[in-house]
Amino acid sequence: MRILFLSEAISPHIARWQKAFTELGWETLVASCDYTDSFGGHQLFPKAGSGPQRYLSIVDQVEKLASDFQPHLINAHFLPTYGLTAAMANIHPLVLTLWGSDILLSAQSGFLRRWRSRFVLRRSDLVVADAQNALDVAKAIAPIRRQLVVSFGVSRAWYESGQVRELKETNTLQILSCRKFESLYDVQTLIKAARLLCNDGFNFHLTLVGSGSLENNLRALAHSQGIADRITFTGALGDEQLFNAYRRSDIYVSTALSDTTSVSLLEAMSQKLYPIVTDIPGNREWLTSDCHFFKPGDAADLAGKIKLGASRQAREQAYSDYQPLLVQKGIRDDQMRIADLTFRKLIDEYQR
Repeated sequence: MRILFLSEAISPHIARWQKAFTELGWETLVASCDYTDSFGGHQLFPKAGSGPQRYLSIVDQVEKLASDFQPHLINAHFLPTYGLTAAMANIHPLVLTLWGSDILLSAQSGFLRRWRSRFVLRRSDLVVADAQNALDVAKAIAPIRRQLVVSFGVSRAWYESGQVRELKETNTLQILSCRKFESLYDVQTLIKAARLLCNDGFNFHLTLVGSGSLENNLRALAHSQGIADRITFTGALGDEQLFNAYRRSDIYVSTALSDTTSVSLLEAMSQKLYPIVTDIPGNREWLTSDCHFFKPGDAADLAGKIKLGASRQAREQAYSDYQPLLVQKGIRDDQMRIADLTFRKLIDEYQR
């Protein structure tokens, strides 16, 4: 079976999808007009610089590529970009994979965006999302023929390494955030919560993994709050460095104002961290106890929840509570097998 992925090639997500499907016996090809110098797939060359026109301008190239490669299925990732390209090319069967922000944030803001979302969803034979809340929003925009929820997940190797991790009491609680430094992720609330913890004499160190347009603002906030010595900005990390960051940490915090299934949350759970996340639908699909949730933007609520996860006993109980759900729907290898079987079934239906 041949599968053509249409996606930005900068994110690690599509590389993981391609690797998984290659290992499952597919002949795979990724085509993209958003890539780095190391990209080894098929390069597309847009005739327009930005916006919808950029992705409309590569439709003819995708049509020719599909004619040459003859895929049994096209999987387009991210609705307003490559989803639009694939819908305009009108090659079937077409699987649309939502990434979260493409449906939760931009799909309904204005008549043209809503029309675009409706058009792409109606042309898709199967819509894949990593959380039910994303599909619920999509179904409110347009009828969906077939749907599938699979998480992008964590590798089985990460999960198995986490199982043998022994949690310990600590004199300095290690707090970790892995969200981008953009307004959507509201990292400033975490820094303000850190100030409140200092006021209460709480002993901790905060590690902020990532990068983004607000990095200088966040560094300035840390200095103005007088806690720059309590915070480490690491920049973006590779897989091994990121793994080590999780293993050194006790508590994981996500301040995201909107989300579906956060891969960083699943990675933290795989390493037995105590998760504290915003009380939004995407996070509620993975955690059940209110002790893990704080009101978005509320630094005082966040600081209070961090204190609840300070003890080894609290962290061990949390892992015991969320581990079954992580195994059920958070291991990437298993999730990709579900996607593989669903894609093959779709191809069979089209060939009848």
